[in-house]
Amino acid sequence: MNKFSIGNHLTPYLLAACTLTAGTLALESSNLVQTQGDTSRTTQPDAKRTERANFAAPGIAAFSEITERPLFNEDREPPAEPVTTVAAVKTSLLRLQLEGVAITPGAKIAVLRDTSSNKMLHLATGDSHQGWELTSITDTMATFKRGEQAQELTLKKK
Repeated sequence: MNKFSIGNHLTPYLLAACTLTAGTLALESSNLVQTQGDTSRTTQPDAKRTERANFAAPGIAAFSEITERPLFNEDREPPAEPVTTVAAVKTSLLRLQLEGVAITPGAKIAVLRDTSSNKMLHLATGDSHQGWELTSITDTMATFKRGEQAQELTLKKK
């Protein structure tokens, strides 16, 4: 009871293909071993090998026109030199936040939070912090001055 199936007819063909592949691989590997082991061919260098050995890459000066003409600009012209302006006055902002105000008949005190260190400060009129002097305190605002600079902190309602 020999059943007819596609696999029965393909088996000899697959076996022949595998045999041919194995033979080809055996021949290629033997050729590879012979060329690596044969040193008589390499005793006389040919002209192409000598040319490749004597090749030296050109210097960056040889590519000056390429580097002077930017690739990603539409007109391939170098960008204009940036204009640098010197800042006349370097300003540093006061890093304080007004948290509260205490006003009594004898004193005015501003409760401030240093935002860089998250510490609470209690400053009266005339006190200074990081070079800034507290000049005035109202019920919703504190004013600081440093030289010609002035900065006002307002109390935020929550």
